[in-house]
Amino acid sequence: MNKQIIIFTSQLLAAILFAGVLHTLFLLVRNLEFDFTLLLLGYLINFAMALGIYSTLLYFAERKNKNLGFLFMFGSTLKFVIYFLVFDPIFLLDSKLTKLEFFIFFIPYFTCLIVETFSLIKLLREIDQL
Repeated sequence: MNKQIIIFTSQLLAAILFAGVLHTLFLLVRNLEFDFTLLLLGYLINFAMALGIYSTLLYFAERKNKNLGFLFMFGSTLKFVIYFLVFDPIFLLDSKLTKLEFFIFFIPYFTCLIVETFSLIKLLREIDQL
């Protein structure tokens, strides 16, 4: 389990750093005004949630639980709940959700989702081979 967590964490960190740098550079090159703290928060929260969800999946995989797909979907639902509890109220302070605000959360969300999905597929293949 420890090796899998280290591999997942490093892959997730690489992906999120790459996406974050590209995202920030895009915003800077386009001279778009954005709150860097909020952007960083979006990446950190998504990183932490993805790590927590994958750790939970590994925990249940070790116990031979066959419901990993449902747990993964529950984790994705939890991410949306966090979005609506944390980010949506901040974004709607001015009564509108801009594209810039939308992508502050959803670029890191989709980046993490891609890494999580491929890691879960690999995990399920390993379980099938046992």
